[in-house]
Amino acid sequence: MLTEQMLRDYPNLVKALTGIPAEDFWAMMETLEQQYPDYTAHRQTRDQRQRAVGGGRPCDLPLVIRVTMLLVYLRTHIPQTLVALLFDGTQSDVSRDLRRLLPLLREVLPTPERWELDAPSLPDDPVPTDSATTDPTATPSTPLPATHVLVDATEQEVARPHDPDTRKQYYSGKQKEFTIKTQIVTDADHHIVAISVAVPGTMHDKKRCDALDTLDHLADGTTVELDKGYQGVANQVESRPSNVGLPDPESESPQPRLTVRTPHKKPRGGELTEAQKAENHAINASRVRVEHCIGWIKNWTILATQFRCDHAIYSLVMQVVCGLVNQQTKRWQEAKQAEAAYCA
Repeated sequence: MLTEQMLRDYPNLVKALTGIPAEDFWAMMETLEQQYPDYTAHRQTRDQRQRAVGGGRPCDLPLVIRVTMLLVYLRTHIPQTLVALLFDGTQSDVSRDLRRLLPLLREVLPTPERWELDAPSLPDDPVPTDSATTDPTATPSTPLPATHVLVDATEQEVARPHDPDTRKQYYSGKQKEFTIKTQIVTDADHHIVAISVAVPGTMHDKKRCDALDTLDHLADGTTVELDKGYQGVANQVESRPSNVGLPDPESESPQPRLTVRTPHKKPRGGELTEAQKAENHAINASRVRVEHCIGWIKNWTILATQFRCDHAIYSLVMQVVCGLVNQQTKRWQEAKQAEAAYCA
């Protein structure tokens, strides 16, 4: 059985279990322990709660063990019973803390914004209605501050739905399996700045992009790069005067509010020109950053193998894992900057 004292005595054990360096893990735990009382009080006094404050079975495990157990599950995605055995817990402890502690982790990590659809994207609504787990970053009212964003989508296998109609919504002809998709938005420095709520695997990338009002979330002058699945997005960009603020705003023709770059598709029966091939190469070389981020997300096995949990928490899991990836990115970028400064 693993205990808090063992985690403190063996820093390498923390990194092996959670993927987080020990010093960062304990700094995160300090913040969690400070916010936990207020978070718990808010959760227990929410309008939807039916039990009185203090009702229900209290947690037997200390907070540090509960958080470690949760991170181990996210990183390995082994059966919850096996994770619980490592910490002298139960399968129910792991299952409950997926809903109880993930919202708290979302608050202390550098998590991306979450964009919602106009209508529920999954038959079982992925956005919890519980006020204690409502995402405060969902559908922001201000545009993203990044001036260069990269957009792509990731797809994950789920269990075969029992209902035939639901089965049709989830079946991905591209992957030949039942999946759910999430749109990932990053800046040019490997930071995940926004994700979408999960959608069924049949939804096309362009359709999802439109349903999320992706372009409306971007500030004027932003350059956005997408793959071939987003053909036609450039035609939807609104125009604006190119000399806003000058005495004669009509002296020049309007310009697109955003710069949208997608690779050229090879015409049927034809070939791309050398200039088009060079432009495609430049776009792909830039877009590889969002591919890197998706690869780092899938280092957390819960988002790389068949998702076995309730779909209602999928977007929450994705958001927390993206926060962990952003935290990791911040670490290696700071280390790289420190090394460059030392060499200089």
